Amino acid sequence: LNGIIPPEWGSMQLVNISLIGNRLTGSIPKEFGNITTLANLTLEYNQLSGVLPPELGNLPHIERIFLTSNNFSGELPGTLANLTTLKDFRIGDNHFTGKIPNFIQNWTNLEKLVIQASGLDGPIPSGIALLAKLSDLRISDLNGTEGTFPLLSNMKSLKTLILRSCNIIGRLPDYLGAMTKLKTLDLSFNKLTGEIPSSFVGLSNTDYIYLTGNLLTGAMPDWMLKEGDNIDLSYNNFTFDKSGPSICQPRSVNLFGSSSAGNTSGIVSCLRSIHCPRIPYSSFHINCGGREVAAVGNTRYEDDTDSGGPSRFFQSRTNWAFSSTGHF
Repeated sequence: LNGIIPPEWGSMQLVNISLIGNRLTGSIPKEFGNITTLANLTLEYNQLSGVLPPELGNLPHIERIFLTSNNFSGELPGTLANLTTLKDFRIGDNHFTGKIPNFIQNWTNLEKLVIQASGLDGPIPSGIALLAKLSDLRISDLNGTEGTFPLLSNMKSLKTLILRSCNIIGRLPDYLGAMTKLKTLDLSFNKLTGEIPSSFVGLSNTDYIYLTGNLLTGAMPDWMLKEGDNIDLSYNNFTFDKSGPSICQPRSVNLFGSSSAGNTSGIVSCLRSIHCPRIPYSSFHINCGGREVAAVGNTRYEDDTDSGGPSRFFQSRTNWAFSSTGHF
């Protein structure tokens, strides 16, 4: 489908509107605010633009608003504070402006909140602490000022917590270790400092833990090194002694560049943030996804048979390597 959304729909008593994955353009008709029976509004993956009409705040029974992957802009209208029946709100991959509004604290029935790469600024508002029913919280790529870790200790049902690249400073809170229902914890690319709390042993059954690209220090917990799976601690400032890891990928724990610049004695080089000791290659050849292949002349395509995946460091001989984080 292409074209605009008909404003005439605003006179119909609809419960569900789903137009996902089309080529719709234009804006959301303000007349949608008249559909007082509407429970689900799904407009993801289109080419819609403009600001959200304030009239959307007139929907007394709305439970789900999905606006991901469009071209919406402007600030979220204050009238959305009225949507106390909301259970699921997703606005990632857009061009909104302004800060994440504190009125989200009114959405106390919310179970899922996705504000990934939305264009909004931080910091994460303190009112988010009131959303005790959340099981899935995803915020990423916030512009604006720094902020400390939000208070989320009331969220006993959290299964997914993603606060990636949110300009969060300070220490990791101890209470995260008590969130034993967590399956995914992604706090990568912030400015978190200090040691990993001992309480994090409570997350030993979490499927994915990403602490990539922070300023964490101290020793790594033994359980992460010996029992951890799908854990990424790369690009931090941890310290190791000579009995530390002998490789940068024990089990499925990525330790590449995880040691501070001053901690260089007696540890393997890939644990440090160092420059390549050789003159950079102007070109080299990789047989992506396949085995080594000899081609015409002296050209040889190196094998690339590693399966990759989350929290992965892989080095192919001495010529190239990759470090990955996250799962999509």
